[in-house]
Amino acid sequence: MPEQAIYERQNLIGDLEIPEVATVVGCGGTGFWTAVFLAMSGVEELILVDSDIVEVSNLNRLLLEESAVGIKKAEALKGLILGIRKRIRIEIQDMRIEKPLDCQILRGDIFCCTDNLKSQQTVCAFCKKNNLRYQRIGYDGTILNVSKTFPLSFEEPTGRDGYTVTPSWVIPAVFAAAAGVASRTYKELCLMDDIGKIHTQHSSYVCQKILDDARDAEREHIEENIHEYIPDSYGLCEDCNRIDPEGSDYGYCPDCKEHYSDDDIEDIKEKAKDEEYDRIIEQIETGEITDPKLKEAFKVWQRREGGK
Repeated sequence: MPEQAIYERQNLIGDLEIPEVATVVGCGGTGFWTAVFLAMSGVEELILVDSDIVEVSNLNRLLLEESAVGIKKAEALKGLILGIRKRIRIEIQDMRIEKPLDCQILRGDIFCCTDNLKSQQTVCAFCKKNNLRYQRIGYDGTILNVSKTFPLSFEEPTGRDGYTVTPSWVIPAVFAAAAGVASRTYKELCLMDDIGKIHTQHSSYVCQKILDDARDAEREHIEENIHEYIPDSYGLCEDCNRIDPEGSDYGYCPDCKEHYSDDDIEDIKEKAKDEEYDRIIEQIETGEITDPKLKEAFKVWQRREGGK
């Protein structure tokens, strides 16, 4: 089958950047699916770094048969990938990355999927120093960790040889791997609310300083853009006429009086008094007195004048 035919529809997607070479460090839950997604996306060469064997407990999240138990994870993964992409070149590094010298085998885009914290930090530091494109992919139970930055914890994990045993199932592993590969290769992918809201919550992998800095940044943004957060009706009753600073109409409502300065209130009173005087004089001059109070005032005046 021609290779081009496989990617005919994929090639219609603009700005999709598939690396020619990629290294996947750790071939467990997330690393397994990361390698599969990279191969299916068209990566020409894969370097798989792992020395562990497949255990029965791995089968709940790895697309492998029971016969794979006892085989090296990288070997089992290689066999699976070659079954779906025969032309891809796959190199296996049967090792764990524990010190900077071990990182010499890293090539292309680096996808760090190991659950060993020291390995994560070593790989990240090596990539930054040598300008290699780095993507961290992992999850802690059900909390996804997909980032291009340094691991967000310096706490020493507990467990066998520094490796942790966490609650694991296939969905977070696939989700994290897909998000990590998409983050590196494509910038336009988004998730709609129909599948549920995505949120950030407290995690053992996020140190307090990161959370504090995020809150400070958000607070600073709100303070600098406070007008975006204040409702239009704030401080005004629903029945009052809004003030138009650039216009001639000056809104006034007894319930909103406290929102004007003393000078503003005096100006409003003076304007109202002048308008009332003008209205009374106009009625007297024309003889068309319609105001009931003004009519009563004239009657009292006439009686008073008639008694003189």
